[in-house]
Amino acid sequence: MMDSQLSRRTLLAAGALVALAPRPAFAAVPAVDQRFLAALGRAPRPAQPIGDYVPVRRSGRILYLSTTTARTDGVPDFAGALGAELSVEQGQKAARAAALAMLETVYNALGGTLAPVTQILNMIGYVASADGFYDQAGVMNGATAVLIEVLGPDIGRSTRSAIGVKAMSRQAAVSIAATVEVAAS
Repeated sequence: MMDSQLSRRTLLAAGALVALAPRPAFAAVPAVDQRFLAALGRAPRPAQPIGDYVPVRRSGRILYLSTTTARTDGVPDFAGALGAELSVEQGQKAARAAALAMLETVYNALGGTLAPVTQILNMIGYVASADGFYDQAGVMNGATAVLIEVLGPDIGRSTRSAIGVKAMSRQAAVSIAATVEVAAS
């Protein structure tokens, strides 16, 4: 009986010491990063420009982003013109993927987080369009929707232009350029 009481007291004392012992601090992943990574559905990859330019340029609190499109190994994930090879629904998926690629560039530029983003100031969407296709704005709603999903409406809803173009590099369906404001560092 004496040994079982001693063992019980020892266990309780050890448990108290463990509970009071300092623990390593683990930084919680910001909710915005959790939403981004869930929407992206894979590990972020660095931007791989297909020309002689930089994907992002920072000036103070402003990030200027080159056009981005969703690509795998340099090949667009969505190729073709809206109103010919692609439907509006497919175009919206292409715009969503391009917006996620744009956010991926921002995420990497900010050291692996979107937490410093205070506002998407402007987004320009270029939509490869067949003759007679006039729903570029409807296509770009796919990009706006994912920005709001990830960043929330106050940060993700921006001014926006949706421009129909005859053709784009490597037959990309949608390409996005953006201007992003971030918190002072």
